[in-house]
Amino acid sequence: MAQHVIIDGNNLLHAMHAHAPIPHVGRETMVKVIDHWARRGDDEVTLVFDGPVPREGLARQMASGRVTVRFSASVTADDVIARMIQRARDPGSVRVISSDTALRYEALYRRCRYADSVAFIAELFPCEDTSRPKVAGSTETPHQVPPQETEEWLRLFGLDDEGEPFDGYDALMH
Repeated sequence: MAQHVIIDGNNLLHAMHAHAPIPHVGRETMVKVIDHWARRGDDEVTLVFDGPVPREGLARQMASGRVTVRFSASVTADDVIARMIQRARDPGSVRVISSDTALRYEALYRRCRYADSVAFIAELFPCEDTSRPKVAGSTETPHQVPPQETEEWLRLFGLDDEGEPFDGYDALMH
């Protein structure tokens, strides 16, 4: 059954800085990672960030075929997400991703599915290496991306095997 996944963007971005197995995660990278994840199913995905819509260049960089990116403008992303939950025709088909306590309560009150941001990161990067130590202050185990998936991520972000931009990346992206 298809679901509508609503993601608290800034909340997930903060969690990715601490827990994602890839370095230097920004909004654009996070959108690409979520887009890649969304291609595995037929879910509708909305990523909500705090603040005004960015300028045209950044907005283009954050465009995605599978993820709708929204900005909260003069209210908070939490306010936008709470309204989306309240207006859902079928709350059982809504899944909220956030570590925000108020959003968790709102989602559960409306009978939506809920996952905190760190748990969702484990879905985005599903391969786990249990030989690595846990991150300090976390109950989560860091995840190791297998070599074949690493190659796919490098290619997706226009990087060669050494993590450097490869020639022709601009041509691929345009």
